[in-house]
Amino acid sequence: MTDQAQERYIADIVQLHSSLNFRALPEHITGEPLHLSYDSVDELMTLTCQDDQLPLRYLNGIMGFRLVQYLRLGWMSPRVMYERAVFRETVRHPEGVQNIHTISLCTRTGRIEGYISLGCSQDPLSRPLDDPERRRFPTETAHGIDLLAPYAAYDLGTHQVFEIKRFVRNLDLPDSPRTERIAWRLLASLGRVVVDFQAEDRMRVLLGDAKEKVAVRHFRLMGFPLRIARDTTPRLPDNDLMAPIYQQDVNAVPFVGAVHDDLKDYVDLVEDYLAGGPGGPSLAATVAAMTARLGGARAMKKVS
Repeated sequence: MTDQAQERYIADIVQLHSSLNFRALPEHITGEPLHLSYDSVDELMTLTCQDDQLPLRYLNGIMGFRLVQYLRLGWMSPRVMYERAVFRETVRHPEGVQNIHTISLCTRTGRIEGYISLGCSQDPLSRPLDDPERRRFPTETAHGIDLLAPYAAYDLGTHQVFEIKRFVRNLDLPDSPRTERIAWRLLASLGRVVVDFQAEDRMRVLLGDAKEKVAVRHFRLMGFPLRIARDTTPRLPDNDLMAPIYQQDVNAVPFVGAVHDDLKDYVDLVEDYLAGGPGGPSLAATVAAMTARLGGARAMKKVS
């Protein structure tokens, strides 16, 4: 009976979060979004905002979307979900810093098509990056590694560090050029915000873990000089909701990189591609331009 009850519970949660409509989200955000863009051809609206800008009902729905996509990918534990009556992921932030959410919505259906977030430090007060008492980010905990020590010499604090999390598309979407563009829309919107936060000295280092041939490739194409640790053995306790994510044949690799000064130029290239039009660059041409720019930056670094 327990197995049947668990299956019913999971099916109900998936059905719930697959039916929610977020079309009116921009009208209910507190203040102006950090970034907002529309695309009439792809029928997409992409916006970036912080925790406290989202009414609780919308935040719960967004966190439920994250949960369901990771559950369907096999990266969340159905047993833990059922035993703890989990219906959405949780998010919290200390005073003075917040998590950042980027959501791409279909303007026709109101459904979430893609999502990525930046998770903030949980230190109540910002601490030096080499402070032994600083709270570790989830990636560091899972991989048993300190990713921030190399950046301690730059006199940064943990509130200037963010963790890239949940870079995911709606798994119901078919393979298509439109679906492929969603990832780039997310990166363009979030990239604009990262540029602004860097200019205000509010964001200096990003870290996380991801598959090297998938999400890591996207981050590298955006020009991030990533340091990757490949020899870790990540794991979470069996009673952790996300334990299955580190029980795969190919696990995510941890990475860290400084927010670089040329990020705006890479975002410009992505937005030129997304603007489309008969004379617009193709994705292949855009990737080639980003790769060439990245190669030039590396060459300049070697010379200097």
